[in-house]
Amino acid sequence: MKVHNQSPNSTSILIGFSLLLIGMAQISALWLITKAVLPTWTSYSTLVELKPVSARPQTYHLSIVKDRIRLIPETIDTVVTSPKLALEEAFKQLLAPSASIDQTTSIQSETRLLGLGIKQDEVDLNLSQEFTQGGDSSSMIYRVAQVLYTAKSINPRGLVFLSVEGTPLKEDYPLGGERTRPHPGILLEHPLTRQKFNQDFLAE
Repeated sequence: MKVHNQSPNSTSILIGFSLLLIGMAQISALWLITKAVLPTWTSYSTLVELKPVSARPQTYHLSIVKDRIRLIPETIDTVVTSPKLALEEAFKQLLAPSASIDQTTSIQSETRLLGLGIKQDEVDLNLSQEFTQGGDSSSMIYRVAQVLYTAKSINPRGLVFLSVEGTPLKEDYPLGGERTRPHPGILLEHPLTRQKFNQDFLAE
């Protein structure tokens, strides 16, 4: 029986063909993995990506102008990821002690922002109990005005719902209304708007 030895050229061709098949298999596997993983990664990165947005909320303090109390706006330049964070920054500054001798506030210094939510054109505010303490009717009217104007500084046409310790300030829970006080408190109708509040309390 004769045995035919393979030539060096034939061996090289077989080795090259085998390497080609292995390379094609690796490429196919890599393509399948990429196809399976890439859409998931792209979707996930889209969900977690937070793009900064420019927002210019305003805080409102009080000042005496020609013997009258005026609401004075101060614009805050901030780059945040949502209008909610912009308003939270505004209220942080509103509730902080004022360093300006020309401006003051009727909001009690211990007042804290317990919660802030934004849903479409609505702003829900929840303040601590200190917001209701101290001052007469005029003081309470202007502290509500400060909060209302600050809350609506990003969207002036928006609606504001104001609560203290989770209880809405409405007809059955007036601001500053106590039996031992000489006045029944400030009766607020929700939702609060600048136009209605000005007509009810700030009309000259």
